[in-house]
Amino acid sequence: ALVTPSLTHADFSSNRFTYMNRFKKYKGSFQSLRFCDVSNNAIQIDATNIFDNIPPTIEQFMVSKNEIYGSFPETLNNLPKLRQLNMSSNSLSGSLPEWLNNLPELRQFDVSSNALSGEISDFTESILSLRELDMSN
Repeated sequence: ALVTPSLTHADFSSNRFTYMNRFKKYKGSFQSLRFCDVSNNAIQIDATNIFDNIPPTIEQFMVSKNEIYGSFPETLNNLPKLRQLNMSSNSLSGSLPEWLNNLPELRQFDVSSNALSGEISDFTESILSLRELDMSN
């Protein structure tokens, strides 16, 4: 559990973790965490739950190379500082979420190597800060 009030960087990558608890709003680090990397594990969780209670201070969130499944949640609010979101190499399905338009600082978005479908929305026109977009494979 993230409990230290000054924690800004948490790297849990390249282990064998199989589950990720939801962020707890009452923990001290909820207002200070800027970077969280849980990539390259074996985390099995529905994509709609991975964003539950994510700290509003988060700038970089990497959950690539896990076993995250399902579609994106319908809404995602209160992440005004998110600059990098990497969910590549999982088992995501469905279409791209509409809430991408609500991430004004998003610079890097990687959902490559998933099973996405549907239409490619025009979110790339509304996110002026977007610099890198990978939806390949």
